[in-house]
Amino acid sequence: MGSFGRQNLTTTTSLRRLRVARATFGDAAERAKRELLGQIGGQRLSNARRLIAYHEDLLFLIAFPGAPSTRRLALQQLANFVRRWRGVPATVIREADDSGIAGTVSRPVLGWPLVVLLAREESIEIDWTAVTDMQAIDALIARVVPQSEQEAFESGHYSTRDWLALARARPHAEPALRWLVRSAAVLGPAAGFPAAWDVAEVPLRWRLGESPRTITHARLSRPRAVWRSSMRRLVEPANHHIERPLPGIELLPARAARKLIDLARSALAARCREVYAMNHANPAEVHVANLGEGVELALIGVAPVHRLTLEANYGYLLLSNGVPIGYGGVTPLYRQANTGINIFDAFRGSEAAFIWAQVLRAFRSMFGVRRFIINGYQFGAGNSEAIRSGAYWFYYRLGFRPSQPDAAALAAREAKRLARPHAGPTSAAVLRRLASGDLHLDLRDFRAQDAFDEEVLPILGGAIARRIATLATTQRDGERRLVSEVAEDLALGKMHGWDTHARRAFDQLAPLIALAGSVRPADREDVIAWIRAKGAPVEREFAVLSARRSHLFSALGKVGRVELGRLNGREP
Repeated sequence: MGSFGRQNLTTTTSLRRLRVARATFGDAAERAKRELLGQIGGQRLSNARRLIAYHEDLLFLIAFPGAPSTRRLALQQLANFVRRWRGVPATVIREADDSGIAGTVSRPVLGWPLVVLLAREESIEIDWTAVTDMQAIDALIARVVPQSEQEAFESGHYSTRDWLALARARPHAEPALRWLVRSAAVLGPAAGFPAAWDVAEVPLRWRLGESPRTITHARLSRPRAVWRSSMRRLVEPANHHIERPLPGIELLPARAARKLIDLARSALAARCREVYAMNHANPAEVHVANLGEGVELALIGVAPVHRLTLEANYGYLLLSNGVPIGYGGVTPLYRQANTGINIFDAFRGSEAAFIWAQVLRAFRSMFGVRRFIINGYQFGAGNSEAIRSGAYWFYYRLGFRPSQPDAAALAAREAKRLARPHAGPTSAAVLRRLASGDLHLDLRDFRAQDAFDEEVLPILGGAIARRIATLATTQRDGERRLVSEVAEDLALGKMHGWDTHARRAFDQLAPLIALAGSVRPADREDVIAWIRAKGAPVEREFAVLSARRSHLFSALGKVGRVELGRLNGREP
């Protein structure tokens, strides 16, 4: 075997040993980690898979450090990671695209708020080679073309790319995307450009370079790291753990909140991901929960104008010693919450189960929910990544159970099979069948009346339209009458002291209140407080107060089921 072969074997062995050693602790383990870092640091890696694996290990050692000297060495090697791409063939570097690593390229499709942010600061442009629907792009660009130029734009003499070059004073100095962001800003929100952008699904090409938004560099600085001696494991049933109140959850001041929002957006966008709540984040509502051992949960609320109607909506970022390690979302609704967790690849094999139980504990403490729901996408419905990772069993082992009887029976049989010696993994076909419904985790105080069928949520709008049709000849007039009836029912008068967001919340919720029937005089003040909480700077109180609206949610559930029956051909 030649010298290249020996070096190749040594590198492979060192990387394999580091992957095993990174989650071990103690003096001997730390010496082994530093020795392996020294060995790999002096070797030239020219294989994308190995470079990505090594980058993951460096991030892991910074997020879950066992000793200051090990963490310092990992930080040093991570800071110089871009140099490792020098001399590596371009074809190899392309294999690391969308990894978010410094020195690579990401090709995301992102919502407009993120595009506005990145276009100003980053080397990001429309990826014309990846456009699949040019008509959608043409329609989007047409929105920023002045009326006097519309005829020329639509003549066919210019391609959209030609027009963008023509319209820019310095086409070689200013990227087309940056020009588009400036032009759209002039239109104002009424023009609907952000919504049109989202519909067009414009592909982007982001040259990450040494950007502070890469996963290599994006983290919060902490004055002192928390040193690890072990990885935590649950030693009790998950629901018992979750039910214990989690102390020390704080609402951040706006400056610190903005920093966390920016980090969350960066951590996702570099990996070609995004979360609606983070795109439309509310700097007035970022809660941070200390989950212990340097791990934190940052829960990010939605700006009032972008909130859902009956649900509260949050995105969240998980950090360990300031390093983003995962993300997700949660939507409290009445006495339940729909949620899920995504641990970034670099941090698989850490303490994900314990952290997830802590996250649910935080949600229970904040919102008082009694049931957690995981939708099928999170563990495989239309999600090949979740199928490959066997995400279903992650939730199942923590006590989540299928909502559908057929899936419950299949899961029980498969769990019994897996318990046998030498049982093979669950097949993709079985995992897809298991992902046909939701998973539920019911806490000990959950009762049947605490459930609200999420299936009826999108159907309630149809019931509202049916009700409005009986009141007036036009939808707008009917809606006004319905809202006025609710205002009279609540004795609101002229709503003095209600700001814009509170009034918008009333307009959103009033038709649903009308569906549920007249409000009892004794309940008026509570219902008004609930409405105003929807438009308040912090939405948490709305989620908490929703749990007390048992009459309203019970009535809406019945209305929704009737409407669903109509849609399915079962007249009431």
